[in-house]
Amino acid sequence: MGKKILDSKALYVVLSIVIAITMWFYVTSMDGNQRSNSINNISITFMGEEQLAGRGLMIAGEAPTASITVKATPTVLAQLTDDSVELVVDVSTINKAGEYTLAYTVKLPSNVSASQVQFVRGETGNVTFTVAEYRQREIELRGKFVGTTAEGYLAGDQEDFVFTPSKITISGQASLVNQVAYAEVVVDGENLTDTVHGDFPYRFIGASGDVIENLDVECSVATVQTTFSIFATAEVPLEVKFLEGGGVSLDQVDYTMSLDTLTVAGSKTAVEAIMSEGSIVLGTIDLGTVHDGDEIVFNIALTDELSNISGVTQVTVTIDLDDSLQSKKVEATNISCISPPSGWAAKALTQMLEVEIRGSKELLDAVTGDNVRVVADLKDINQAAGQYTVTANVYLDSVGTKDQIDVVGRDYKIVISLYRA
Repeated sequence: MGKKILDSKALYVVLSIVIAITMWFYVTSMDGNQRSNSINNISITFMGEEQLAGRGLMIAGEAPTASITVKATPTVLAQLTDDSVELVVDVSTINKAGEYTLAYTVKLPSNVSASQVQFVRGETGNVTFTVAEYRQREIELRGKFVGTTAEGYLAGDQEDFVFTPSKITISGQASLVNQVAYAEVVVDGENLTDTVHGDFPYRFIGASGDVIENLDVECSVATVQTTFSIFATAEVPLEVKFLEGGGVSLDQVDYTMSLDTLTVAGSKTAVEAIMSEGSIVLGTIDLGTVHDGDEIVFNIALTDELSNISGVTQVTVTIDLDDSLQSKKVEATNISCISPPSGWAAKALTQMLEVEIRGSKELLDAVTGDNVRVVADLKDINQAAGQYTVTANVYLDSVGTKDQIDVVGRDYKIVISLYRA
């Protein structure tokens, strides 16, 4: 431990080796004697590919390689590698697809002159390669969902995929490009409840529907921004509203529907909104216009945010009125016109109109034609002399409210004559 480190025998040995190696490199670098060296697997560089592309052609497959053997000083040999030496083939004059065998030209690095290198092998040589037709085309994008959704949720279909870009461009050897029917984006996931967003890879699908693996073509993008909708679903009750009239109160009417509930799908917000309303109201029925057993057809209308999963688009409502209700027809003769246009007069040509009245038996027994007034409002009539069929309002002057006894129907018509006053 008392010796200095410079006295260490091991250190002197290491220093001697380092000095010897350094001197060897120096001597060999200054050596003017030439040595041989083989440079293998040099990729061929094609000159004139732009002209090929202009003719709709391209070099197919991987570039061929060739090897050369050269003799030069160690300093020069150190500059010659498979990356610095180029073997160039001129393809600018080729004008059709096919297999070609052409000679290459050796191109040395810019810092090495031809006088410094002696070729032992490969200064001249031929390589064989294939020229193929070139094609570029746009490919349709389609989506495929292979995952699952949580209970109460529905995965969208093909139309619910949105891609950015909407198409991709592929290019390359025409025989390869022509194999592609479309590109497919596959979306997966388990128990999904939210719409899927993200960048997804795609795969090529051939005309037979099979996946094409390892297709050697160039693509405009590597991934596609994809949105795929996951919808919430709900079963919503259907109902109709009633307007009292025609001698019928709300507690005297019942009804059945051909469909009681509808299953809908949409965004969470849209489904929650419809569920908060409690039901889908198909429409309002004026009880003054219907009879017992009438069937009324309603179209099912949904907002644009919801879709009809059930598939049923119409519902038939069958009316069931209380058996205590009766009706009778009376002949009304009290027929008049009101509000003719300024400068015009009118009179009713219809002298008697049969009107249906409905209510309890006791109230009906007290009603005659004298209790009924038929009035035609002419404020919107065409101002030209002549006879016209117009809609008239029918009024019942009797004891009782409209839900106890009333006129049945809203489409009574009479004929009037319009003339200058």
